[in-house]
Amino acid sequence: MQLTLDKHFFFLWIKRFCIYLAGLYLMATGVVFSVRSGLGVSPVGSIANVLYQIGKSAGAPDFINLGNCTTAIYFVYILVELIILRKDFKPSMLLQIVASLLFGQLVNIATAVMGFLPEPAGYAVQMLYLISSIPCVALGVLLYLSPNILPTPGDGIPLAISKKSGLPLGTSKIISDCTLVVIAAVLSLLYFHQLTGVREGTLISAIFVGFVMKQIQRGLQPALLGFVERKDKVSLALQALEAGYTLDSHGKPKIIVTIGREFGAGGYEIGERLAKRLGIPFYDKQLNEMASEMGNVPMSQINEMEKRMERSVIYDFKNIAYTMTNGALSPEEEVFVAQTGAIRAIAARDESCVIMGRCADYVLYNDPNCFRVFIHARPDVRIAWAMAKFDLGEEEARKQMNNTDKSRSQHYKTFTGREYGKQEYYHLGLDSGMLGVDESVEVILDTLRRWCDVRGSHPLTLLN
Repeated sequence: MQLTLDKHFFFLWIKRFCIYLAGLYLMATGVVFSVRSGLGVSPVGSIANVLYQIGKSAGAPDFINLGNCTTAIYFVYILVELIILRKDFKPSMLLQIVASLLFGQLVNIATAVMGFLPEPAGYAVQMLYLISSIPCVALGVLLYLSPNILPTPGDGIPLAISKKSGLPLGTSKIISDCTLVVIAAVLSLLYFHQLTGVREGTLISAIFVGFVMKQIQRGLQPALLGFVERKDKVSLALQALEAGYTLDSHGKPKIIVTIGREFGAGGYEIGERLAKRLGIPFYDKQLNEMASEMGNVPMSQINEMEKRMERSVIYDFKNIAYTMTNGALSPEEEVFVAQTGAIRAIAARDESCVIMGRCADYVLYNDPNCFRVFIHARPDVRIAWAMAKFDLGEEEARKQMNNTDKSRSQHYKTFTGREYGKQEYYHLGLDSGMLGVDESVEVILDTLRRWCDVRGSHPLTLLN
């Protein structure tokens, strides 16, 4: 048995190291592509690239190459982390030296392997090289982060700034990147009297690597984390909440109705009236208050996330920084974890209730007391509802409907892996546009009675 466990442990770490190494090599390949483009590299590598260009121009010895310049600058980054964190700098963070040496040599190997690439003959080829670098770096970062072995110092500075200043990681990432780019630009102007090694490609990389990584992450990350036998950041955070959550804490029969809905389908009104008819609590904004208290997340952050969910599908560019690190949850992830904790705490009580939205149907999917409803309606009905409720014109109402539906769908897909509103995940789907609010409530009540008949218990007087 011990031999089997040791063998599994050994092969697991071989797998993890291979994925880690493959990720670093892909990142190195992306760096070489962007350097060969002549349009600049990502902010983290911009200073190293400018120093390499200066050395090449000055006829420096061969050891002043791209990989060694990258390693040297990464050593400086570690020193900066030490200066920022001081007593909070942990000895284990010195292991970044190993990652720096390894990555620098992989850059040198990638440079040699890609030596066959011709110098770009024009701007179009330069841009082709740069564009080729983006998926290489994005996939490389995803692979290198998955085993969570050794971070590179490029990730460490924003985390250090965030920890010491209390600023969000996204803001710290922007501060760090801008500082590195300014230093690289100054060095370039002082030596070349023009921008060399840091150009429009630096901005393009800063913008698109994170976005491309996020797209790749949606399809690849679950399988990748399964291969290296690790859980994602959100799952790890949710583990801390599971100790206080049971499907039915005292074995007392109850009903928890979760309601998902399309924008403008009247889901809130239906849920509120259903709770009143049943004489049970209705959780909507109150759940946010619980989430804020239990998850130690400011109400302002939760409100901002809910506002974004209602009004926009464009996530803050700053949040890309959280995708590219194992070190912190994004604001959206923090809110989801806090809301999940609140939902599970409610479910562990003896009371029946109605819960509006917030992925509650997914969170309580395996709870035998949970009855899942999804409310929908025809687009023209929902547009008319939005026009009347918010005093909007038709086009503005249509835009708000489409944006909100897409935003909810993206949020739901991100955290559940499921398609929002897909009927197989619900006990009941209702066309509220055809039925109206009151009749929709009656249909839910009637179906609840039949559901309780199947379960063999009617915990609410109204359903007896």
